[in-house]
Amino acid sequence: RVVGRHDDRDPLPMAHDPWIMTTAAGRPGPGIVIGLFALLAILVLPVFPHFVSPNETTRWALAAAVVEEGKLEVTRSARLLGPRLEDVAAFDGRLYSNKAPGAALVALPGYLAARPFAGPPSPASLRPSLTAMRLAGATLPVLLLALLFARLAPEGGRREALFALLFATPLLAYALLLFAHALVAACLFGAWAALFGPSAGSAGPRRDAAAGALLGLAVLSEYPAAVPALAIVAVAAWRAPRRLLPIGAGALPFAALLGAYDAACFGSPFRLSSGLEKDAAFRDLARRGLFGIGLPRPAILLRLLLDPSKGLLVLSPLLLLVPAGLAAARRRLGPRAFAALLLAPLAVLLTYAGYPNWHGGFTVGARYLVAALPFLLFPLAFLRWGPVATFLSGASAAAVGLTTLVFPFVPPGFPLPWGSFAAPLLAEGLAAPNLLHLVARPLALVVPFAIVLAAAAVATGRRRLLPFLAGALLWTGAGLLLPRLSPLAPPLLVQRGYVAEVYFTRSGALERAMPAGVPVPPRLRERKALEETLPPTRWPF
Repeated sequence: RVVGRHDDRDPLPMAHDPWIMTTAAGRPGPGIVIGLFALLAILVLPVFPHFVSPNETTRWALAAAVVEEGKLEVTRSARLLGPRLEDVAAFDGRLYSNKAPGAALVALPGYLAARPFAGPPSPASLRPSLTAMRLAGATLPVLLLALLFARLAPEGGRREALFALLFATPLLAYALLLFAHALVAACLFGAWAALFGPSAGSAGPRRDAAAGALLGLAVLSEYPAAVPALAIVAVAAWRAPRRLLPIGAGALPFAALLGAYDAACFGSPFRLSSGLEKDAAFRDLARRGLFGIGLPRPAILLRLLLDPSKGLLVLSPLLLLVPAGLAAARRRLGPRAFAALLLAPLAVLLTYAGYPNWHGGFTVGARYLVAALPFLLFPLAFLRWGPVATFLSGASAAAVGLTTLVFPFVPPGFPLPWGSFAAPLLAEGLAAPNLLHLVARPLALVVPFAIVLAAAAVATGRRRLLPFLAGALLWTGAGLLLPRLSPLAPPLLVQRGYVAEVYFTRSGALERAMPAGVPVPPRLRERKALEETLPPTRWPF
């Protein structure tokens, strides 16, 4: 039964045991899982040599322009990043970030904190300043999300579901990268908790205003977040329209900020950067539907979930248990809390089922679905975790962990990418830049994965660690076996060799990846020569 007042706020149950470091039964608490995640996020710095990550560096360019020049245009800071930066908008002969400005705004304190140590914008300062921005704009929101998730989840499956959220879904990757997805996920789930969570009656309007602010920040950071935000608000205001006023009041400053930003950059508060893409392909895509998003299509929906390279259920098979989790959650949550918990991820899924560029490019999984992950994982905390759930958690952690901690920018087309893409790179001694590369390469290769395993041991307990390891080994083996049964096409092998040679600075990898007797094409040599002149600087792999 729901604990609390049975009024239109429809409050959530909340555990009352000491939950940070130990549970009421004396077992390790979720705080240890969160701490291990924070340690991993500080240790791993996935800013690769010569890889101008467009989604991240366009936000870095905006922060640099604001701090160094007092401007919103990124023309000068983008010049440092070279001609391959594609995530920019062009207007009136000037360049601007093509992203919604919210994530850059949240990450701006990171740039300011790093500036005295990193120095002005340069190839040498890019890695530390971008990392500081990522910590502020992606990692910190996920840590706050994890604390909220653990506070609201029932004790029974809390540690396991929290581990899965942080280590066994693509949220792991986007907590380590300066994309907007992790921030949006935290804002949407935080708004849901504020609207439907435990609160005193006198705090109602304040909580509603806080929820509106979180929803406003979500939309300011990623425009399509307006769809799940509207779904959450609609449920909250159903038969309680008075709640719309404080929710709207909380969201209004962010709407005003977006209008002011667009007016300053593009001459109108109603002209978004998404419609002014410099890249011709993105510009043409944005002209279809509503900034590229049309009606849901079954084929795209299936690929979002089941594509061998990017499908959410392929990288995180644990999510197959979501229907069972929803059934269990429905018995514990009030009707409004449950309805919003169900509609928010459904809105995300249906929105991007209408987007032709559903895979999002060089990614870990279907990155646009990251905003739905807290809503999908929370019901799993209501389950009684047995060997099957633990097995699936192990499979998911292996797939996501291998893919993320080696090179979290997987090109499209690699089936079961942890086996076909990441594992061969790891076998060559290559892993994402981390602080232990500065100490000893063996530590750099082992410790990040050991942290994941330690978090799994805390979450599952020693008795159930065996099915976790069985799932991890089986799903890893499937990824390794598939390329042997169905060999990768030569272009994919060449692409993987190019990543090793240019972004991991492994000399000769590209030539070894070419088919026997086939030289590296001149066009590819030219691209390689260009990219090797670009920031970020080298890393001691």
